[in-house]
Amino acid sequence: MKQISLNLLLIFLISCANESLNNTCDINSKSYFETSLILTATGEKKHPCYPGVRIVSNPGLNLSSYNGMISEHGGNAVLGSSLTYKLNFGSEPKENVNVNIVVSNPSYATVSPTTIIWTPNDWNSEKIITVTAVNDTLLNGTRDFLIRLVPTSADTSLRLQERLISMQIFDNDKRLFVNSTLTKGNLGGIAGADATCSSDPKCPVGSQCKAMLGTDSGIRRATITGDVGDGQVDWVLKPFASYVQSDNTTPIGTTNAVSLFTLPIVNGIESPGVTTWTGLGTSWQSDPNNCSNWTNSSSGNGIVGTSSSNNVALLNNLNVACTSDLKFYCAEQ
Repeated sequence: MKQISLNLLLIFLISCANESLNNTCDINSKSYFETSLILTATGEKKHPCYPGVRIVSNPGLNLSSYNGMISEHGGNAVLGSSLTYKLNFGSEPKENVNVNIVVSNPSYATVSPTTIIWTPNDWNSEKIITVTAVNDTLLNGTRDFLIRLVPTSADTSLRLQERLISMQIFDNDKRLFVNSTLTKGNLGGIAGADATCSSDPKCPVGSQCKAMLGTDSGIRRATITGDVGDGQVDWVLKPFASYVQSDNTTPIGTTNAVSLFTLPIVNGIESPGVTTWTGLGTSWQSDPNNCSNWTNSSSGNGIVGTSSSNNVALLNNLNVACTSDLKFYCAEQ
């Protein structure tokens, strides 16, 4: 292997001496790039045309990955999930290398830091950047964007090329609506109510929708203690998510860290108002008046709300007979 390596070095030096059209010593040539790759593969740490320069990997800026996915969900009411990327520089520079990092659409994500610097003394150190989703309040779906990394240096011998990270951001904003059909208190239990929501024409195509109902059987629960969010079971709202009415535009409100609206909210779920089954107390706790956990249409009572209310009446307005024909709330998942 040592003999092969020496022979390769000799060939590259001859190429430089002859000043061929594909000159190994010309940083703009394909041969220069291929030379560096072969040297790396054979374990050499010196470039034949730049004997004072060490090479540890591909020339120029290198990234741990060139794509990624983040989500508006995962952080707080302003920021979503994050991804980190490792950066290294492939050869020893004679001057500082500056890398400016730019997000193609700053309303989608932030990046930190926005500038990194390698010096001739720390050029082989690893750098880290973090891309974090912006959690907006718009129903805007999955979007594509780019992270641009632009290296510059006073060292003209370096092979510097802009790098791109292709990114996707997933939306966490959802629809919340009143279902389209009247139903007595026997909704088929939670499973039947969920099926009704998912088949409703207001549920977006390709999405699953679930019923925003409370039970005292432990099947679906928003909270045990009012407004606290403790003991949740299969709850249908998401944390730090913004909800809109079925027109896909009118804002309802943004949930908190425990997936509950802090009342009052911006707007009700539907206007003009209709009476809806909820089985919820004024502070999101389950109420025992729930038509036998939504399986009884012949006796008993169920708590209802008013869809146009932006306050506690949205959840708990009256206690009515389970023989009543009413609608209920559905939340996109």
